[in-house]
Amino acid sequence: MSEALVSVTARVFGELHSRSSTAFGDFRARPEHARYRAYAFGSYGLVLVATLISQLYTADPLHAYVRVQAVALPALTQIFVRNDSLHEWKRVKLTLNGIYGFEKNSLKPGEHVLLPINRFALFEASGKVTFAPKTAPPQQLHIECDRGQVDEDLTK
Repeated sequence: MSEALVSVTARVFGELHSRSSTAFGDFRARPEHARYRAYAFGSYGLVLVATLISQLYTADPLHAYVRVQAVALPALTQIFVRNDSLHEWKRVKLTLNGIYGFEKNSLKPGEHVLLPINRFALFEASGKVTFAPKTAPPQQLHIECDRGQVDEDLTK
């Protein structure tokens, strides 16, 4: 009885194996198979390129690190700006809230500027200098230099 079962099973699975290998060979011989494979590899390539582009894109071309620091005694607020790029920034202009400015000749990689709010000033054409009040709330900082410009939201 077991010999008959083995022989029937071998015959059924042998036929399945020969049919499946024939069907697979016919499928590979069709020109659509190469086209489907090209679509699969092309789709994978597009996903790969999109992932790389999204990983390498930065909204901050200067690689600036900006932080607002509140100091309790004396009661004032400071703006911390650091050059986290690999390049030196030249002719650096910091503009606080679109009004008050501060200029520095250069900022080397890794170098930082720590400024109290009242160090930012408004320079008028007549030569008059008006410093920002130390209680002015920092809302926005615009950084401009020879390597580009970036706007930082300080309210977050």
